[in-house]
Amino acid sequence: MVVDRIEVYLDGGESPIAVLKEPPYRLKLDTRTLPDGEHVLRVQTHYRGGGMEIREIPFTVNNYPDVLVLGLDEKSEVSGEVELRLAVGEPDLPVERVGVSAWAYVAALVVVLGGIWSYFALSPATEKIIAEVAPPPAQEAQAHGGGQGAVPAGVDPALMEKGKAVYEANCAACHQANGQGLPGAFPPLAGNPNLQDVGHVISVTKNGLQGPITVNGQTYNGVMPGFPQLSDEEVKAVATYIRNSWGNAFGPVE
Repeated sequence: MVVDRIEVYLDGGESPIAVLKEPPYRLKLDTRTLPDGEHVLRVQTHYRGGGMEIREIPFTVNNYPDVLVLGLDEKSEVSGEVELRLAVGEPDLPVERVGVSAWAYVAALVVVLGGIWSYFALSPATEKIIAEVAPPPAQEAQAHGGGQGAVPAGVDPALMEKGKAVYEANCAACHQANGQGLPGAFPPLAGNPNLQDVGHVISVTKNGLQGPITVNGQTYNGVMPGFPQLSDEEVKAVATYIRNSWGNAFGPVE
């Protein structure tokens, strides 16, 4: 499924604190602006064509757990009247916080950001993270037009260009721009012998695929959504493109 936007809410608020529309999907959450205690981050993923997924991530803010005593250092020698200041929860106070190391704050931030990352990495919204992964230069050169040579004989170059546009809009987030897919998650299209069957390619494009499939000795067991919204011409174009890119040369789609 293709992501339309991601809305991030905090503590049951009606308005999102962030709306992410383009990858990489990132935000910074400054916990110093939040009161200590329990909080909930809600991530709503909206998909193109309808559908929404919600995940809530509870977390605890504990920036200032100790009272800061100002005016009296540990083991200091004093005499007479000493004026002390007791401070709690003052973010701009230019003093070292007592009892809490800087690593504790880093760990708290890692917990929050790690929760957001695990949502995208382990849920059906995996593509939001995959979209951030740039292919190595060696693989990038394998993309269509990257030194592969001329379009195979009998294949319409204009149809290839149209298919490339359809692929980039609907397929590249999972199968990658270079057709390499993602090991263990999304099968490669480059060098995929299953693409030789035109009927199989068209059926999977229109109706999707569920269940195990083996490509070059590796088994993938996921769910690929269909794209019934594509016209017959668009299906033909994208099928032509994937069958004749990245070193593939299976010929035209009749």
